[in-house]
Amino acid sequence: MKKKFIYLLSFATILLSACSTDLDVKGNYKETMVVYGLLDQSQARQYIKVNKAFIGDGNAFSYAQVKDSTQYAHTLTVTLKKLPNGPEYTLLPDASVPKDPGIFYAPNQANAIYSNNDGMGHTVPMVLDSSRQYLLTLRNSETGTVAYSTTGLISDIGNFTSPSYVSPSFQFILAGASTDNFKFSLKWNSGANARLYQTIVRFNYYDSTATGNDTSHLDWVFPTQTTNGLVGNEQMETDFYGQDYLRFIGNQLNGKPLPLARIALKTDMILIAGSDDLNTFIEVNAPSTGIVQDKPEFTNITNGLGIFSSRLNKAPYSKKLHSTTVDSLSGGRFTCHLKFLNHLGIWTGCP
Repeated sequence: MKKKFIYLLSFATILLSACSTDLDVKGNYKETMVVYGLLDQSQARQYIKVNKAFIGDGNAFSYAQVKDSTQYAHTLTVTLKKLPNGPEYTLLPDASVPKDPGIFYAPNQANAIYSNNDGMGHTVPMVLDSSRQYLLTLRNSETGTVAYSTTGLISDIGNFTSPSYVSPSFQFILAGASTDNFKFSLKWNSGANARLYQTIVRFNYYDSTATGNDTSHLDWVFPTQTTNGLVGNEQMETDFYGQDYLRFIGNQLNGKPLPLARIALKTDMILIAGSDDLNTFIEVNAPSTGIVQDKPEFTNITNGLGIFSSRLNKAPYSKKLHSTTVDSLSGGRFTCHLKFLNHLGIWTGCP
């Protein structure tokens, strides 16, 4: 899970040459929970990540490698409640999500990520209602600290309005003189409470090798786009040309070992929607590009820092490729050297 977490509060040592009084920027210790969680009713398991903010004398990078600096040691109770009158779920530590390498403590994430699991690796069913609000509460039994936040969910996006749902395959290439200049449009209507959208075109294929078939996929990720409002039913659109689709596949596979043959499988059209709070959080924490580097702080966690909000993943369409597109993969100028078989099961190669 590719996510953006805030573990470390920045600090500065201020030296005033005209003043003999030193300023202690640390002061007395104050516990600060740093929370990251996005509810998604399309997923069976919901994840909440909880860390500590920390500060101290010496090298902050050394502190980051100490588990107690960033993680809680079995003292947190994490609950999620449907408002106004339940049910309430207790989320337990979840070690199933590996942590990427980095400057922060890594070997054991069991006390950093919480989910609706039973402690034995099984998911506890949780039905989320897009018409209701949800309250996240975090309690430290050792210190008495409580942090909390509420969020709504994004309503269902629905299916694409274009292309047609009844179409049996995706045709990115047309037969004729302009074989790869065909403009392909994905259109859909936004859901309520969604501010941010991103489209992913996932190309699935497998390599036939001497030892068997290796299935893989390539994700073509398009830039994010935002809605004008939050009531929903705005028409959204992502466009691309057939030649761009073939060029993307060619660029991604260039330089990889050639198999005996490659077989094009289905293509998935994936939509990811994000809430207004999530969009604000991303914008505020984006790298500064101007002269002024100071940025406002955004959090919707009471008595803590971070973000508790919602997103929605949906793959309305998953279809095979039309024979003209398969043939262009096999013999087109961007991919003819990659050993894709045409719709007759033959590699035509480059002209």
